[in-house]
Amino acid sequence: MNLHDKLKEILPALLPPRAEDAIKGTELINRVRGALNESYSDGTLRTQFSLLALEEDTCLARVPGGQGYYLRSNGEPLPSLPELMHDTQADAPLHRAIALAVRLYDTTGLSVFAYPIAEESWSHPDLVTVQWPSGQWESDGCYRMNPCDRERSAAYRAVCVSLGDDEDNVRKDFFRALSCGEWAEEAELLLVGNNSEVAQHAARLGSLYGVGVRIISSSPEMLPHADKLLRMDAEEAQNFLAHLPQNTCAVPKRRAHPLRHAEELPDVLPVLQWTRQCVQRGRVEAYERRVAVN
Repeated sequence: MNLHDKLKEILPALLPPRAEDAIKGTELINRVRGALNESYSDGTLRTQFSLLALEEDTCLARVPGGQGYYLRSNGEPLPSLPELMHDTQADAPLHRAIALAVRLYDTTGLSVFAYPIAEESWSHPDLVTVQWPSGQWESDGCYRMNPCDRERSAAYRAVCVSLGDDEDNVRKDFFRALSCGEWAEEAELLLVGNNSEVAQHAARLGSLYGVGVRIISSSPEMLPHADKLLRMDAEEAQNFLAHLPQNTCAVPKRRAHPLRHAEELPDVLPVLQWTRQCVQRGRVEAYERRVAVN
């Protein structure tokens, strides 16, 4: 049984039943470790908590607009992505850049799965874009796949976001994108910033290692608040993006076979579980229900 399923099994006995008694992530980590008697990093457990809090069939609920976890009651609504990003922390430049990245990809018809921003990770990217088997988006916000193509697998691009402030940080973010994307068909670094010299350095690395490099020449501090970006409808978001200077400096090299099997990476499994379930059902729910940004 993988960690995701183990947590779904043990969490009901570990969570307080009321939101006013919610426990913070550190306390929940301690309780989980005591129940599992296995060694998982804090980052891996926090990532799983964020993902589980957005699933309809789990008991884990997060305090809206705050910190803490408690036992979800039946019928309690799930938070949307804009709600998760509507707090003081979400005004940070990286949150704005992540929100911009989500809109950059979802307005092209891709689904987006974003990970928590709580800490830098070398085991999962900042977000994953998903290209589904052929089908169409419908008026209810769902993507329905053509029955004849449902035997095909989804394709993935692992994306890391960099604020592009100096060469050392961009170099680190580039190699994080390379490392975090070994399981996917493609890997990409998205730079949000105005430093042309570090952009050129990233472009050279991208051409050398087969990692895509896309640049949005805008100061992250000047972007709209994260939840405002996410609340834009598709047309408004497309118009906003059209006025931002953008450049693709390196095209990602598409791999026929991954460098690492995703099953080796626990933090990647939730993305695979979600996409496989969607393909089996032949439909994909609106992307807001499948993003775990905190």
